Amino acid sequence: MMKKIIALALSLMLILCAAAVLAEGTVEKTELGSLKVGQAFTIRSKVPENYTFSLVTSNELNLVGILSGGEGRPTVYISIAYNEEYNGVERFNDVDEATVQEIRDSFQDMDEVVFEDLETAYGTRLLKVTQANKSFADIYTIYKGYELEFVLTAQDEVQDADIQMLVDFISDMDFVPAE
Repeated sequence: MMKKIIALALSLMLILCAAAVLAEGTVEKTELGSLKVGQAFTIRSKVPENYTFSLVTSNELNLVGILSGGEGRPTVYISIAYNEEYNGVERFNDVDEATVQEIRDSFQDMDEVVFEDLETAYGTRLLKVTQANKSFADIYTIYKGYELEFVLTAQDEVQDADIQMLVDFISDMDFVPAE
């Protein structure tokens, strides 16, 4: 009798574990519209709570979108553009330091720019660019020859929590290869 009770308890535990794994694996992600970036990939991501995504323009080589949280919340302007110079570059981690410096130099026309290296939850390198007054934060990366730029603006100043929300959003992005 004791063996049956133990077997039943183990079976119940295995069923609950399997259900938990399946539930975790089937978390729905909100696809950003039908966001297909050229012939290269489609982007899917969980949109942050109380935010909406609007696609402004999209064609074979670039996309412009807006992630908006409504009044009082920061807005994110998203730009994804193909750059021939990065043809064959899988991700920002793969570029040399001279190229990173050239990218940093391209931001130098702004006053008092501060750079910080960040990374997504999966280890993808991000470059954060802010001005001393924190009026905006620009998160830059590269994926499959495309430059991805996320410009976060707020009414007053950009908060660290807003930047973390954006990094989490970028970390959560799935780049699904084109079929």
